[in-house]
Amino acid sequence: MNLPDVLNFLIVEDLVSDSFLLQRQIKKICAHPEIRFVDSEISLINALKTYIPDMVITDFNLIGMNAFDVIRITKNYNNKIPVVVITGNLKYEADREKLIESGAEGFFIKEPINTLNERMLPLFVNIIDTQKDKLDKLQTERRKYDSSKSHSDFLREYNFGEKENKIEEINTPSFFQKMLSFIKK
Repeated sequence: MNLPDVLNFLIVEDLVSDSFLLQRQIKKICAHPEIRFVDSEISLINALKTYIPDMVITDFNLIGMNAFDVIRITKNYNNKIPVVVITGNLKYEADREKLIESGAEGFFIKEPINTLNERMLPLFVNIIDTQKDKLDKLQTERRKYDSSKSHSDFLREYNFGEKENKIEEINTPSFFQKMLSFIKK
C-alpha cells in the first residue's frame, strides 16, 4: 500500500512545531511530497488559488478559524480537493461526524504521533484510488496555472525588463526572437 511518489499537500496549522511533525509523518508515506504551510484564512485562500494542492490537511482548532471553516473555504474554492482533519485534542472527537458531513475525507487524533503515518496511509490510498479523476483534474488545473504564470512571467520579463539600464523595446528583433522561441517550447 503506497502513495504516488509526488503529491502536493497543503497543511493548515498555526503551530510551527505541529507543522513539522505532520511534514515528517507525510514524508514517511510519500517519497517526494510537495508541502506548503498556511496558518490563516487569507493565506489558505491564496494557497488554494496559486498552489492547487492534491490534499489539504488541517488542524481542528486554529487562530481565527476551525476545521469547518477550512472545509468550507476549500470546497467553495475547489470541491475536488480532499480535506483531512487532524487534531491533538480529543474533545473534538464528537465533531467527527459533522466534519465528514461537511466534506472532510477523514479525521485523526495526532497522538501517538509516531503512528500517525500508519493510520493516515489507508485513507490517503483510498482517496487516491477512489478520487483519481478528481486528482487528475487538479493536476491539469495546476499545469494550466503554472503555464499561465510562466507566460505572464515571460511577458513581464521581456516587456518591462531592464537591459543595460534601458527599457527593452518591444519592437526589437531580439524581443520577437525570444517570443518565438518561448512559444515553440
